[in-house]
Amino acid sequence: TVATLEKVRAIPATILTWLIHIIPLAVFAVIAGSVSEYGLEIFASLGKYVGTVWLGFLLQVCLVYGFWIFVVAKIKPKIFAREAREPVLYALGVNSSLATLPLTMKALDRLGISRRSSSLGAGVATNINNDGIILYEALAVFFVAHLHGIDMDVGMMLTTILACIVAALGITGIPEAGFISLSVVIATMGLPVE
Repeated sequence: TVATLEKVRAIPATILTWLIHIIPLAVFAVIAGSVSEYGLEIFASLGKYVGTVWLGFLLQVCLVYGFWIFVVAKIKPKIFAREAREPVLYALGVNSSLATLPLTMKALDRLGISRRSSSLGAGVATNINNDGIILYEALAVFFVAHLHGIDMDVGMMLTTILACIVAALGITGIPEAGFISLSVVIATMGLPVE
């Protein structure tokens, strides 16, 4: 019976191992199909998209977060960088701010933020402050529309942003769930999901 349970327990690990080996081939097939349909120009468009997303992330971190941390909270950059290092690196590894919450709370304690404020701020931010995924999804929708030659008016752009915000609220704590919600947002906007 123990041996049988061990075999049953090994099934998900075997499936995950196969998926890890198969997914790069699937990605290659999708890219090859896109290149055969649109040509190599798709990489130039993709480069613009990736560059725009990274620029947006950089502006968000430096201008918005920087203003709140260094100007409003008056935390020195060197001290903040030291305390934020562990939670940020962990968050990059697990791709989930919710999984990083205990490390974030410890860092906020070390920064001298009251537990009452940090519990509220970090708790709320972890659950509804998904600005990175909102930016990624909105730009992906604009990218898809551009690739298909669909002009988006201001109303459609604002609807896209609202749809991205609503979609981001439902994916808190689930790594890579933004990819799934992106397909919902693209479909909602009437764009080709392919």
